[in-house]
Amino acid sequence: MQVYKWTDSLKTNIDKIDNDHKLIISKAQELADAMSQGKGKGQIVETLGFLQKYVKTHFAEEEIMQQKAKFSDIEMHKKNHTYFINELDKLSAKIAQDPTSTVNVIELNRLISGWFMNHIQKMDVEVAKHINGNNKN
Repeated sequence: MQVYKWTDSLKTNIDKIDNDHKLIISKAQELADAMSQGKGKGQIVETLGFLQKYVKTHFAEEEIMQQKAKFSDIEMHKKNHTYFINELDKLSAKIAQDPTSTVNVIELNRLISGWFMNHIQKMDVEVAKHINGNNKN
């Protein structure tokens, strides 16, 4: 069973981003816990609804920070954010058609454990280095 845990490898040293990531990881862990108790199908609608609302705001805030810091690869970062939002929307449509599908629960877990965690560790940490470097000037 996937365990979502905050580690130093996810740290950006930007409080707002780190706190948002911690909350998202906490919600992902709630889904993983529900899955291990056989209650994932009941939890998926709540988790997905939270993610669809929360990440849009979170991503917009990240992109504003990137613009202010004149981050050179902002367009690639935006494309990655759009991809994740689109994947959540596709999954939401699947869940609306079949809310009891175990496959959908597994798919959301895969999206969080794969894309989101990788995005934080690779892209967000690199962006944060740029933003933090600009804030020192």
